[in-house]
Amino acid sequence: MVRRTPLIQVLPPLLALLCAYLASAQDLNKPPFPEWRDSTVLRVLTDSPWSKRVNVPLQWTRRDEQPITYKDVPGADRSPARTPGAPVGGSPIGGIGVPRSKLPSEASLIIRWASALPVRQAVALYKQRDAKLEPSKINELVGVPSPDYIVEIRGVPAEIAHSGAESVELIARQGSLLTTRTGRTIRPSRATVSIQGTTLTIQVHFPRADPLRKEEHSVEFSGNFQIFEVKQTFRLAAMTYLGHLEL
Repeated sequence: MVRRTPLIQVLPPLLALLCAYLASAQDLNKPPFPEWRDSTVLRVLTDSPWSKRVNVPLQWTRRDEQPITYKDVPGADRSPARTPGAPVGGSPIGGIGVPRSKLPSEASLIIRWASALPVRQAVALYKQRDAKLEPSKINELVGVPSPDYIVEIRGVPAEIAHSGAESVELIARQGSLLTTRTGRTIRPSRATVSIQGTTLTIQVHFPRADPLRKEEHSVEFSGNFQIFEVKQTFRLAAMTYLGHLEL
């Protein structure tokens, strides 16, 4: 006989979880932007309703199932010999940094809604304080709202671009999807890649033509980037900021 958990035992944990999500967004007004503490800025960018950390395994395989080695990464071969006609100076994608003798087996990523106002404000505060700019520069750094939803994947090993950044952009556009709890799907319009040192950032753009609504409860970002896959669910009710759903 299957024992059913009484509803009264299930509701309190669910309500507590929901309250925690809502509180994390409401806390952004205590104190309000642009007076956020550094800890608040960090929380918005790394662990908030708009930003989630995720660890993913990396599978370095070719389409023909042969393992990729570090020598397949442009600029990683320490040998002084080079292929005739190849560019001098290492990687054509730039910024890979010190060559590795072994490819990483996993990556710690941050998936966040770069288009959401709280994230843009946190990025602006980080840049302003890091560069010691005048507070009057804040609004300029925040910028104007994007016409697209932008989901950003940060911390991706730069070696994933061994065939060039353009190939990663194509894979991201073809392999990414937003899916609401109600079953609606939104496909990306484009993707961009930027490289910082040994990692790169992928930004996937989704059209806002039919905006996401709180009534859809949650939205899952999924992406198949061949070398790794990600799935992350975001609760829409928790992403309310200044009275609006901010994505």
